[in-house]
Amino acid sequence: MPESVSQHCLRPVGRASAVLVCAAVAWAVLITSAFGQPLQAPLEQLAASRQLGAASVGVVILDADAGMPLAGLRSDERFIPASNMKLLTSGVALHVLSPRFEFRTTLEFDEAGRRLIVRGAGDPAFGDPVLLEDMGLTPEAFVDVWATAAAEALREAEMAGVDEIVIDDRVFDRVPVHETWPVEQLNRWYCAEVSGLNFHTNCVSVYPRPSVVAGQPALLNLVPELPWLEIENKTRTVSQGKHTAWAARGHMSNDISVFGDVRFASDPIEVTVHDPALQFGRLLAHRLSLMEVEVGTVRLADPDESLPEQRVLHTVRSPMETVLRRINVRSQNMYAESVLKRIGAEVAGPPGSWDSGSAIVRMVINDRLGPSAGESLVAADGSGMSRENRVTPGLLADWLRSFHDDEALGPELIASMPGPGEGTLRTRFQSARLTNEVRAKSGYLRGVSALSGYVTHEESGRRVVFAVMVNDPPSGVARATIRRFEEQVVELADQWLSEQVMLTSQVTP
Repeated sequence: MPESVSQHCLRPVGRASAVLVCAAVAWAVLITSAFGQPLQAPLEQLAASRQLGAASVGVVILDADAGMPLAGLRSDERFIPASNMKLLTSGVALHVLSPRFEFRTTLEFDEAGRRLIVRGAGDPAFGDPVLLEDMGLTPEAFVDVWATAAAEALREAEMAGVDEIVIDDRVFDRVPVHETWPVEQLNRWYCAEVSGLNFHTNCVSVYPRPSVVAGQPALLNLVPELPWLEIENKTRTVSQGKHTAWAARGHMSNDISVFGDVRFASDPIEVTVHDPALQFGRLLAHRLSLMEVEVGTVRLADPDESLPEQRVLHTVRSPMETVLRRINVRSQNMYAESVLKRIGAEVAGPPGSWDSGSAIVRMVINDRLGPSAGESLVAADGSGMSRENRVTPGLLADWLRSFHDDEALGPELIASMPGPGEGTLRTRFQSARLTNEVRAKSGYLRGVSALSGYVTHEESGRRVVFAVMVNDPPSGVARATIRRFEEQVVELADQWLSEQVMLTSQVTP
């Protein structure tokens, strides 16, 4: 608070007069805050002092309650948002699908057709290894629940098996990866394929451990167990030196090779799986065979095939809350892309696609922010993995503010975002002195960094919105320098909010 304000408020006058004087001064300060952008000068000083060089820096800080700007740099310029794109995707998901939406994946028994049907819903959480671990389940145990339900139904029907398992993944198109994603990274977990039937985040975990004899290939375990996959083991067991195990997968294939020296049992190497819907069907057939149930073929549904609903044997439901937390806390790209395609399927009809989902994103932005708001947006994908995405800091800040004003959806979006020390913010704000609650989404690609979210005074509910984007930093600018700049922008917002809350409390009779 400015010193002059406290002096006026402490002047010894009558109580009624004191209240009027304090209120008048407070109103003057608030007017200055609204129209004078009180954080502009410190923001510009901060941008200069952090030695960001010739980097493109975009910032908007908004008083969410008044809807007035507190500071801005290049607020109307388009930036690559990286994972800040997920804030648009998750907000649109709440707007279109609702907080009560559930993804539902079913196992159905067509007795007359002698087949099982797995009907996908595009659920990104289906068989997620982190969620399974929380439930105390292995992927095999998860699939065995399905297999057991099928085996019991077959016994009741006095059938020894089925002729086929049909995977209906047609809620989405069968374009597994976005055309702008880097081909050389498609075997990494953050570029996992997107399917109408996802499973185990569409990755296989390879666990390397040394063999008994140095120089021999390491021992490899796969989770989930996919015994039909042929793994080329090019590792070597070593007793000294560095542990360098890594893996790769051929594009549009499941040819996986594991390389490097293996000195000790390590954390798993996550490798994406091609055609995850079909891989799940084969795993279900494999687990049924262990229960002595005969299975003929496993196939994907034909594009125009009619598959009326049959007797439902088992259903897995994933609530929107769980999905959004995985998108914004853990920054799971496949989750965001599945949600984007499901938005497209819900509004435009299946199959959901990147094009239909992105069109709905622009439509909802115009609906919430005004008819021309979406003109500044280039939406290529839902996660921000594509470098074709473009968002202005002003649009992102206005978008977040629209949820501050939305009593039905706002709390859901804000709750889905991590705070310092959580998820992708687990190492952030360690040197910051924050007095209010911070919820934010970080973003990172090569040459791109972003941090956007909310600063909230918990008692009063007053809130500040911030959006920070840094593109194309010079090679000499360290990532830590950029991250610290982002955090200091948040500290400016935090300090301003605390001062305004204190001021308001002093002028209240």
